[in-house]
Amino acid sequence: ILDSGSAASIINTRLVKRLGIAPSGKRIIRGTGGRVEVTEISDVALTVADDRRRLPFAIVSDLAAISSAFGRPIDLVLGEDILAGRCVALDFTQDRIGFAQTGSFAGGSGWRRLPLTHGTRRELLVAASIGGGSPVQLIFDLGSANALMLSTALVAAQNLLAGKARSTAALGSLDGVQIVTAFVLDDVAIGGAHIVVVPVAGLDHWQSDSAVGSIGLPLIAQFDVIMDITAESLWLRPAPPKRRLPMLKDRSGFGLAVSPSALTVAHVAAHSPAEMSGWSIGDQIVRIDGRPINASYTRGELWRWRFLPAGTHVRLVDGSGIVRRLTLADYY
Repeated sequence: ILDSGSAASIINTRLVKRLGIAPSGKRIIRGTGGRVEVTEISDVALTVADDRRRLPFAIVSDLAAISSAFGRPIDLVLGEDILAGRCVALDFTQDRIGFAQTGSFAGGSGWRRLPLTHGTRRELLVAASIGGGSPVQLIFDLGSANALMLSTALVAAQNLLAGKARSTAALGSLDGVQIVTAFVLDDVAIGGAHIVVVPVAGLDHWQSDSAVGSIGLPLIAQFDVIMDITAESLWLRPAPPKRRLPMLKDRSGFGLAVSPSALTVAHVAAHSPAEMSGWSIGDQIVRIDGRPINASYTRGELWRWRFLPAGTHVRLVDGSGIVRRLTLADYY
């Protein structure tokens, strides 16, 4: 995972053991839910796109929960320490990333430069306007699958929930899982562009002193992006509407852990189709519309079933072999 929201790169415990690397100490890190103690290793050499980097340290952590969410083994989280000292170009529609020397990009037609600064805990910060309000500082987080996360303190201060349907979602990170408030914002403005209908996760336990939330990959991917951390510059150019990646919104109400043979229910969202259909935490889904859950679930198109249009009827088979029908809906 490429994660600009993590100041340091993270290596899976099992990979460190397989490589025979001895831990060099412990460190306290702060995640979305609080503090957690982790092991670290020193003097780490990593090569990305023929660019060899030597890091003073890397964090060692069990990435099993993250691997489960992605449905595939995740052994490395590449943090800001890999991105620093380089000009990094991200082309989401073509699935490409490019590296050049810092200071090598000076802008051009359609590009807009935003200051990219650091918070007190080395978070990368960028300014954006939420719901038409004054600009606020948000963490620029490529490693987040949530389009927008906001502290519930900000949500309350700006009355962002007024007249809006809301639900719940499970948010996982290295420091565990917390239940958050899910709702949709009508407008987020960043880099001179307005993005409409943005799914939001509201967090009661927001940890940053420098930012009131974060923008994640689904929102970032609405732009062509060039970031130069050393030059404190973020260049954004709105992608043409036909080229933008869809901002996916769950319409099932399931929080799911993925294994090679089943989807295990980890959360059931309030007021959702899953809740109305009687699903419970620990239930399993083994087939979707006649197609079995297997190792290719996240690599093909089957995983998209939760994000199909409202009103879509889905035929699920649970772990007991019982067929259970679900109708997708905009429950928040």
